[in-house]
Amino acid sequence: MSVGPLEAQGPAVSAPNGKLSVEGGIYDDDEAGLALGSYTVPLGHAFGLQLDGAAGRIDNDWMAGGGMHLFTRDPKHYLLGAYASFHQWNSIKIFRAAMEAELYVKQLSFTALAGYENVNMPSSSGGLLNIAADDDRFFAHLDLAYYVTENFKIYGGYRYLDKSSLGAAGAEYLLHAGKAPVSVYAKARFGDGDHTRVTGGFRIFFGADASKSLMSRDRTEDPQNYTPVFPEIVTGQSTDEAPENEEPEPECKVGVGGPAVARCDPDA
Repeated sequence: MSVGPLEAQGPAVSAPNGKLSVEGGIYDDDEAGLALGSYTVPLGHAFGLQLDGAAGRIDNDWMAGGGMHLFTRDPKHYLLGAYASFHQWNSIKIFRAAMEAELYVKQLSFTALAGYENVNMPSSSGGLLNIAADDDRFFAHLDLAYYVTENFKIYGGYRYLDKSSLGAAGAEYLLHAGKAPVSVYAKARFGDGDHTRVTGGFRIFFGADASKSLMSRDRTEDPQNYTPVFPEIVTGQSTDEAPENEEPEPECKVGVGGPAVARCDPDA
């Protein structure tokens, strides 16, 4: 399928629109399932606003949060904007403030998000003191996508997250199905065992021209819905452990050869 030209100097957002994604897989060595949603509206001709939401479970703990994009865009050439977000998982809070940019050259799209994130760690978790400190740090998310056809995209990328350099790759294919087009996608992040991610899912699009291609949607409707990396909580001593000067409790043993009787005699 050929890739047709987009109208030069078109609006930053073609029309109010939304998308809903459901995905699952392995997030940083933990099983996870997430639902992600976005709603995007034009602000006049040259600007757009997008609100993001995310909710789901990672390693049996709830993750939730959202973000906001304010941007200007010429759908034939570029997007430039500001981004802010807040997400929380297992009492870890991550605040982000960043700049985002996209560059469009025929069948290629370059996407970048880079800025500052504040990681606020809880004082304890699961009855254990947390010895990991709060952190302020730089992060970056870079992708180069190639549209094999108007409806099939593959990409490779780079992530600088949690002070680690990681690779990324993925693909998305748009199915035209009725009034609400659906795409299927898979993505992976690799290079560090603590941040490995392999996920797949589907995405439903609402509100815009149902006949639009994936490439056109990416360049005239909604930026990406980003979620941060949540580091594993590093724990130290238990908050309710016995003082150092106290002698430990004797180990209990279970009797055998008759009814099971707990024996806590230290000389047993």
